Amino acid sequence: MVIKIKICGVNNLEDVKMLNSFNIDFIGMINDKISPRYVDEEKIQKAMEITKIPIVTVIANYKIEDIQYIKTKYIQIHRILNDNELEELKNFNKKFILYVPSSLKYLDYLKKTESYSDMILLDTLNKNQKADKRILRKMIDHSVKIGIAGGINADNIKDFIDLDPYWIDISRGVEILPGKKDPFLVKKILEVVKNY
Repeated sequence: MVIKIKICGVNNLEDVKMLNSFNIDFIGMINDKISPRYVDEEKIQKAMEITKIPIVTVIANYKIEDIQYIKTKYIQIHRILNDNELEELKNFNKKFILYVPSSLKYLDYLKKTESYSDMILLDTLNKNQKADKRILRKMIDHSVKIGIAGGINADNIKDFIDLDPYWIDISRGVEILPGKKDPFLVKKILEVVKNY
C-alpha cells in the first residue's frame, strides 16, 4: 500500500498550484484565526477551483453546528470532541479527519472516534514536539486508516514510514516560513515515500 500524503498549513494559491503538480493526496488549509497559516473561506473556495486534489478545511475553535457553512468535502477537526459533538458529526454529509493526541492515555478516545470517521490523525499535544514513534506504533496497531503528524520532515520521514500509517501529514517539515511551502522539500518527501 502506498502511503497517502497530506501537505497542511497551505495559505496561498501559488502553493496550491505548485502542489497540484505533485502527486499528493490532500491539501490542508487552516480556517482558524488563531493560526499564522490562517486562510479565509474565499481563498479556500479559490483553491478548490484550481486543483483536483481534495482540499481539507482544518478547524479547531469552531462550533460543530457551524460546519454546515464549510464548503469542502473534507474537514479536519483539530481538537478533542466530547460525546455530544461526536454525535453531531452524523448530521453532516462530510468526510471528517479527527484529531487524537499521540498519547496512550487517549487510546479509548481513539477507539471512540473510529465510529465517526475513517480517517484519524495522531498528532502531538504540543506543536513544538516531535512525535514519539514507540507511542505511534502502539496506537497504529489499534486502528486502521490512521494518519500521523508531528515534526515529520525529509530527514526523518523514513522512520515514520516504517510505522506503516495509512497517511502522513506534513506542514512545518516542508516550509520556508509559516504557510509558504518549499517545492524542493515537497519533492524530496515524495521521492522518499515513492522509493521506500
